Amino acid sequence: MNRFLVVFLSLLVSSVFAYIDEYANLGEQASSIKASGKVFHESPSIIRKMHPEFLRHKRDKTLRQGIRTNEYSLKGCVSCHANKNKINNQYYSVDKQGQFCSDCHKKVGVSFDCFSCHRTVLREDLL
Repeated sequence: MNRFLVVFLSLLVSSVFAYIDEYANLGEQASSIKASGKVFHESPSIIRKMHPEFLRHKRDKTLRQGIRTNEYSLKGCVSCHANKNKINNQYYSVDKQGQFCSDCHKKVGVSFDCFSCHRTVLREDLL
């Protein structure tokens, strides 16, 4: 019964993610990278599927072991997927409707609490 449940949930999640690229606002930098044909992630499907585990692993290594690297960093994700308001040249909050993080999480029906502790708006001086 558990195997059936795992297979069912995997199919459900993968089918939802299959449509996200068509509807999600990837962010200006991520869209530019995608349009150039450059491969930034080793596999976007793995990033989509595993990003909570990558971030938890990163969090545990950073907090408990003091190891800070750029691989799978939340700051790296946000810096590529964040969008700027063209009028005032300020970044939108990542949890604002129409932004990559909020749209994907809304699409799959998963709440995210990353930004209850982390900044919701990218600061260029921290890049």
